[in-house]
Amino acid sequence: MLRALLATDGRGTIATLNAALGGHPNTIRIQLEHLIGDGFVTPVSLPAPGRGRPARAYLVTIAGRQVAGEDPELEVYSALVEAVAEHLAGTDDPPGAAHSIGLTWGSGLFATRGDDLVSILAGQGFTPIPTRDGIALRTCPVLASARRHPDVVCGIHQGLIDAISPEPRLLLPFAATGACLIRPA
Repeated sequence: MLRALLATDGRGTIATLNAALGGHPNTIRIQLEHLIGDGFVTPVSLPAPGRGRPARAYLVTIAGRQVAGEDPELEVYSALVEAVAEHLAGTDDPPGAAHSIGLTWGSGLFATRGDDLVSILAGQGFTPIPTRDGIALRTCPVLASARRHPDVVCGIHQGLIDAISPEPRLLLPFAATGACLIRPA
């Protein structure tokens, strides 16, 4: 569904999605509502050609593009993060160096954006979802590097969290299906 929406260049309506994917329009509506609820799609009104209610189109959000693997901005940053992770992995204390980088990153974000951990993480491409006992991170802006170097990349993310969160929290990498978890420490 996300890839079909990306192919429409911002003009993805239920009719165009139905033509591309087949199935029943009500099924497409239900899927779109789930994607909207998860923050992967946002609805927009198209200009009405005449009288009546304007048609609704659906745009894929940054998080949705990440999930669909179609965010072109990530390619540049992924290469940079991979180079940093490779470098840090060869140091005497990779987790400590990574944590220090995350603290610096988080301190800068905290200074400019405040201490709302969920909104800061969302702005950095993590798609955080508050849960009963913490926060689930549904996307990672550098997932491929995190899988190759979890001690380094996740260490940077732990430092980010430590710099922003007013209470101690622990990042649990890949702790749930399709998500990392942040829990009170």
